Formats: sequence, structure tokens, C-alpha cells
Amino acid sequence: MGNSQATPTRSHVPVPSTSKDSGQKNHISSLAGILEEMRRSLGNVKHVLHVERLDLFRCSLAFLKNEEFNNSPIQVIMSTNGQKEDVLNSGGPNREYFSLLLKEFLRKELDIFEGHTAGRNLLPTNNEKALSQKYYYLVGKSIVLSFLNGGPGFPYLAPCVVSYIKGEEYMDHLNISIVYNTLLRHFIRRINCARKEEELLSILEDDSERFVDNCGWPRNEMITMKNRLELTQILLKWELIGKRVAALDQLRSGLHVLDFLNRAKHMPDFNKILITSNVEKVTAGYLKTHLKKAVMEMKDVNPSETAAKQYALVCLKMLTDEEATHLFHFITGMSELPVEELPLEVEFNRTNPKSQLPEALTCIQCLRIPLGNETQVQFISSFKTAISLGRYGFSRRESNSLK
Repeated sequence: MGNSQATPTRSHVPVPSTSKDSGQKNHISSLAGILEEMRRSLGNVKHVLHVERLDLFRCSLAFLKNEEFNNSPIQVIMSTNGQKEDVLNSGGPNREYFSLLLKEFLRKELDIFEGHTAGRNLLPTNNEKALSQKYYYLVGKSIVLSFLNGGPGFPYLAPCVVSYIKGEEYMDHLNISIVYNTLLRHFIRRINCARKEEELLSILEDDSERFVDNCGWPRNEMITMKNRLELTQILLKWELIGKRVAALDQLRSGLHVLDFLNRAKHMPDFNKILITSNVEKVTAGYLKTHLKKAVMEMKDVNPSETAAKQYALVCLKMLTDEEATHLFHFITGMSELPVEELPLEVEFNRTNPKSQLPEALTCIQCLRIPLGNETQVQFISSFKTAISLGRYGFSRRESNSLK
């Protein structure tokens, strides 16, 4: 065995939809409805696909690269060591095949994706060999064909990747927690932890990896304490999207097979195909554990910072589970816990010491404690404002404090 074969045979799949059916396409309101309409539009000649289990990926390449099979239903026949598995195919073998195929694309040897070991928030690598072999296109196409055959999706991609593929704004989804390059993560955190211009300059001079030179920062523009967050955003945009554009565009092209992406991307449940939905909610206990240590480690150098530190600890002690979810969203831009451990940072707002309201840098999960409140009551009130309103978008900019 070892090679895929596609043999035409007659199928009981319904004939292509009529023009009347096609005219109703715009009225389909669910992903299931779109898939059903796509199945009806397939041809009436079925292709038999012979696949050797022990060589599944290589067996699949010829089939996936042949565009003539895009518009035809298939029947998968699996073999093990050349021995055909004689089973009645009522859909099960097709679903199993696509389940195995999509997992093949995750193999480290292929080096198509990178990310954390939990297999979530994955990013396509900038792999020239994979690009030349059109592997990213084949991933996208396999996802479409899997769904047409009742198989699984590919819920492993980072939200910023999915937003880019859909043609949506993705900047709000850029987050240091999904940066796989540990050197860059450390570099970004050092930039945002710098207290003085001299310290920031020293950090930039230590950039042996030349991150700043490669990310697209204007060569004639100085990096200062005031614009360092802009540098952080550019670094994240370059690392998570910019250097992967060729792979992302190829993946998007694969998802366009049978016009699937255009038909389905606006459906409410589309993202579930490509993004893991972690329903584990943030609790008060979780946030207290993660924030209390960070608050305790802050070094207060004057009475207003000492007071703000104590007020923050009081706020944490009073936190309810519902408030914890909203505060977590305020700090990170997420309402649910990610799969990977997410470090939270806390610092005094020394940039704007008169501010009475907390601020958050969502791209590095950093909460800025206000120093402008004279009493504990005022301080707690400011956090109540962040908890109640922060989830509506106040925490997206460094200079954007709640008002």
C-alpha cells in the first residue's frame, strides 16, 4: 500500500442544488445549515480513498493536492500493513481518517506549528519548506473536508491568528502569554518594567537578538518611556502575525476551498472550529492567589505607595467570584482562564501618579495601581469602577485610564 488512490464510483449523495436552493444561501443562519448546503452542492460521483494507517500523512498528500476531488464526496478505506479493513463505511471511517489527518499536521517533525505543550494558542511557523509544499493550505483544506464528512475541527489556533484569517481586527488579541520565543518575552517584560530612561536605554542596547531592528520600528524614531508600549505592540504584532503572514495567507486560502470561509466566518459558532473554548471561569480564590503575591512584592518608596499597596490588599480580600471574572478581564482582556499558566503583574502607576483609577496593559497582563486616592474608600470605589466597566474596553491603551 503506502499510496493514496482515488477511484470513482456512483454515490447516493443528492444531486447539486438547484438555482432556487442557491438563492436561499444567504438565509442560512447556522454553521450546520451551511455544511448541509455545501454537501448538497457536491457532485454525484464518489471517490474511494485508500489510505495506509502507518503512512497516513504521505498517503493523503496526493489526494489533498488534487483540486479535482474538492467537489466530490469521498469514501475512505483504511489499511494496516497492507491489509484492508473490511468495514461498512456509513461515515465512521471518514471521520476517523480526518481526525487522524488533522493530528498529523501537529507532529513536531513537520514543524508547521509552534506553541505551548498543551497544544493550544498555536501559531504557524515561518517554515520555508512547509510553505513550498503548501502544507498550510492543506491544513485549511483538510479542516473544510473534515467538516463536510462530519469530522472534527482544528481547535488549536491562537485567537489573533483566527481574527487575521477572518479579515477582522486582531490587535486586541495580541498577548505576551502566547509568545513562544522566551527571549522575546523576557525582552518585552524588561522594557515595560524599566523605571527610567537610562534603564530603558540599557535594555535596548542588550538586544542581541535585534528584535527592534526586525519588527518594523522606524529607524529614525527614538524609543522612550512614553512610547515604549507602542514598541511592545509592534513587537507582538511582528512576532505573532507579521513574520507569519505567508503561512497565514496560505492557511486562509485552504479554508476558502468550496468558499467555506466566506460562507461560515460570520456564524456565531465558527470560532469553535479553530479556537479552544476554555469554560473554566476565574474565581476570587484564583485571582487572590495570583495577585496577592504580586502586590506584596511591590516595593513602595513613599507614603502614597505604601497606602495604595494596603488598599489593594483590602480590595483583593473583598473580591467576589463575579468581580474576579470582571477584574481578570480588565487586566488580561480575557474572561476565561487560558490553558497555560498566565503570569499577572502589578505595578504602581508612577507614570501618572495623580490618576485615581486603575489602568491595565492587557498585552502584558499588568495591573497599574493608582496613587491619586487619598482614602481607602476612594481607592475601593475606583476598583469597583474598573470591575463594573473595564470589560467594555477601557483597558486597551496605556494612556487610557477610566474616567
